Amino acid sequence: MTCDLDRISALDRRIIADAQSLLLAHSAADILVLNDPTGALTDWATRATAGRVFVREVSYAAARTLRIKHPHIFISGLTVNGAADYSTMALDDFLRAHGFTGSLALGRLPKTHSALAELAREFSEYQTDRGSQAELLLGGNTKHMVKTFNDTIAKSFAQVRGLRGKGKHRCVLASDPRAASDSTRSASYHSNDAVNAGTFEGADTNQLAAFGGVFSGGKPDQGGALLAAAAVNWLEKHAAKQQTVLDLGCGNGSVSVEIMGRVSDLVRKLTATDIDMDAVRSTRVNLASVGNAEVLWDDAASGLPANSVDLLLLNPPFHSGHEIDMTLVKPLLHAAKRVLKPGGTMLLVHNSHARYRKQVAALFSGVMQLQRNRTYTLLQADP
Repeated sequence: MTCDLDRISALDRRIIADAQSLLLAHSAADILVLNDPTGALTDWATRATAGRVFVREVSYAAARTLRIKHPHIFISGLTVNGAADYSTMALDDFLRAHGFTGSLALGRLPKTHSALAELAREFSEYQTDRGSQAELLLGGNTKHMVKTFNDTIAKSFAQVRGLRGKGKHRCVLASDPRAASDSTRSASYHSNDAVNAGTFEGADTNQLAAFGGVFSGGKPDQGGALLAAAAVNWLEKHAAKQQTVLDLGCGNGSVSVEIMGRVSDLVRKLTATDIDMDAVRSTRVNLASVGNAEVLWDDAASGLPANSVDLLLLNPPFHSGHEIDMTLVKPLLHAAKRVLKPGGTMLLVHNSHARYRKQVAALFSGVMQLQRNRTYTLLQADP
């Protein structure tokens, strides 16, 4: 019924301590774990309940690790064999698919209001449809927790209160789920919705579907716009034959949408991939009408064969949660090196302060700066 608290983070310990006090009412029921990058909350839940454990973790790498360690739990977006299951990525779809019967969800507080609002809304809607009460326990670093997070949760739960913290961490507990209005329900997408994103003739990339905490929400970011323009230019210069394109770390899919809206006839196949579930859900909707495009939930394109891509596009992340992490680009560069064909090209846009050129030059030849301003730098590199 316990786990080794000496081996987990202080935040995990705070969440588990507060969950323990709620356990009496839920000890024989299913438990839902949200946002568990270390796996500690899932480890605890498997010991704490006689019911089933459901997990929704947006990171593909973390979800796969949990699947290997806990083959009998239910994981959003993954089958029992560890394959991607795009029909269970939305929380509501996931809970309904496996008949979740519990009333307790616990996990880490999402970084963004949009991700928090979606999780709270879908968990609340599921419980109100069942006619069930429920409790949602989310923990975070106190310095990142503002009162407006409570306000966001309160749109889906009638009772929201902060619990006593310890050290740098504390939890928020929500109870008494509210029935959502029809307008709120209709405003949300589900990952398996048959949404047509348009014909892509003059597609408006300023109106994109966006799930959870996907980077840039429903709008293209400036770096992505530079990358898309460079990709279109490259494809037009290599128009003698159709090219295979990989959008590595696709985010909301705005780069792929722009390319396929302008030069889809020059693309034999476009693959968009991201480690983040909400990014994949967003891009799947935004590319829904494109026949020669596929979107994959994956880690650094691990599912793609070597030497299979003509043009690779990369706008690498440099935040891990609230922390800046400039090492996140490394596995993506190695993935790019692996999947590019001989004679292929990588286009990489990054914030100019990141200064990735030395890392790129260590793996690629012919590195060339195509554009640079105070905010962004655009590089071209050959394998």
